[in-house]
Amino acid sequence: MIHFVVTDKGSWSIRAYLADDGDGSALADRMRVVLYRSVAHMQRLPLGTWVFTELDQLDAPRRELATLVAERLEAQGSRVRILNDPRQVLLRADLLRTAHEAGVNEHRVFPATETPSEVRYPVFVRFANQHIGNLTPLLDSPKSLADGLGALVADGLSQRELLVVEFADTRDEYGIYRKYSAYNVGGSIIPKALEQSRDWMVKWEHRVFDRQRADEELAYCETNPHEEWIREMFRLARIDYGRIDYGVLRGKPQLWEINTNPTIGRGPNPNKVRKPEVVEYKRMIAAARAGFYEQFRDAWAAIDTPSDGAIDAKTPTALIRTIDRTEKRRKRTERVESLLNVVARQSWLRPMTRAVKNALAPILGGRERALR
Repeated sequence: MIHFVVTDKGSWSIRAYLADDGDGSALADRMRVVLYRSVAHMQRLPLGTWVFTELDQLDAPRRELATLVAERLEAQGSRVRILNDPRQVLLRADLLRTAHEAGVNEHRVFPATETPSEVRYPVFVRFANQHIGNLTPLLDSPKSLADGLGALVADGLSQRELLVVEFADTRDEYGIYRKYSAYNVGGSIIPKALEQSRDWMVKWEHRVFDRQRADEELAYCETNPHEEWIREMFRLARIDYGRIDYGVLRGKPQLWEINTNPTIGRGPNPNKVRKPEVVEYKRMIAAARAGFYEQFRDAWAAIDTPSDGAIDAKTPTALIRTIDRTEKRRKRTERVESLLNVVARQSWLRPMTRAVKNALAPILGGRERALR
């Protein structure tokens, strides 16, 4: 049995995958979705394969819980297999810093609170532990960086949540940026996508969809050209399950990030109306997608460990109570943030967004203090 440990908020992808008749349903009888808050209340820990995800999203009590559970399970030897050991995984800032020091990355990252004077411009700002891309455009001077950080702080963000990242210009002679993505499932390296865009932050909505891009993506998925480098990056990160995103600069791969709870499904809502060129592109790469999901299923089946019993959890009562309290605060915070997102989506209310955030700040009670 495979125990896939995830947060409430982050569980939608694995649940959707396991419910999909065309993809993950074949694994539904051997993979169990386990929420961190549920782990806290387990009296017994079943043996088998345990996969800890979203370690970058955990507050201190849940990180402590994950560590305690991993320690208890590890003592069972070959009866348990642990992926993404919470005692070892490097989070984004530490991983990218290590990658630069190891000579992998040419670009550096810095905490927004400690940006040195010798930083190489341009830079951009992003969250240290969220997966939503850039928060600023490219900033080409100390003044523009200070202004960008000031605007983010004025919008209610804490500098402690932010990273300053040196820009690595990976565009080719035609102005095309490429983002490569591959998954690691317990040592199986499976290419998933090669996205190409004229925008430096490569996202689906800005991609170039044509025959040439499709052929490149098919070739990438079929040949897995960077397999050994990818394997080394996962070793560097001490991550056994996740998706790596990277680029290539002057022939040398550059690590962007590794997400331990990546989206698994086949992409946007199938009922969504798409542009004709997108529909045609998806048809052209259909063989690569089908191959990915077949390999993905096989990789999970290969790491399944027989569940032949359980051990006492022995979770301290004080830790359980702390997790329960922080969970209640988190739910209140998420409700307020949902309200703010509704406000932000209404164009006629956007001028009021900052005022609304400031007014609701006392209700949030200091998001960082409550959740960390």
